[in-house]
Parts: sequence; structure tokens; C-alpha cells
Amino acid sequence: MPASLTLIPAPQPGLSVDPADELLTPAQVSAWTKLSLKALANARSRGAGPAYVKLGHGTSAPVRYRRRDVDAWITSGRSGNAA
Repeated sequence: MPASLTLIPAPQPGLSVDPADELLTPAQVSAWTKLSLKALANARSRGAGPAYVKLGHGTSAPVRYRRRDVDAWITSGRSGNAA
């Protein structure tokens, strides 16, 4: 059974969307993390990268990452001995 996808409504006057729920493209995540698109795709296929959503079905469906998931993934990789 495919995972459920929650779509975020377009902002409307007087309403605000949490920036942490922003959906990022692989290119945006690549630029943020300094990982190549290939490295990001490899991590995704191994289940080692940040959580992601697919906007549709099949291998050609676009992939997006929630900003909060990428941030959590980066944070979880920190060691206790930061310089």
C-alpha cells in the first residue's frame, strides 16, 4: 500500500504555512547539503537519506523533501564533539 501524501494548501490571505512543511526539490536539497544529486538519489534508494515523498506513482514520479525532514536528517548526523 503506497504511503499517504499530505498536500499543503496554497497560502491564502490571513493564513500562514509553517516554513518547515515547505516541499523542496532534490536540487534544492542537494545545494543545501552539498551532496550531488546522484549521492542524494543513492541515499534515497538505500533508505539512508532524509525522508521524502513521491508526488505520484512509478519511477518517474517527482520526489520532494519536507524542509523539517532534511533538517532532522542533518541534525541526526551530528556528533557530540562539534568543533
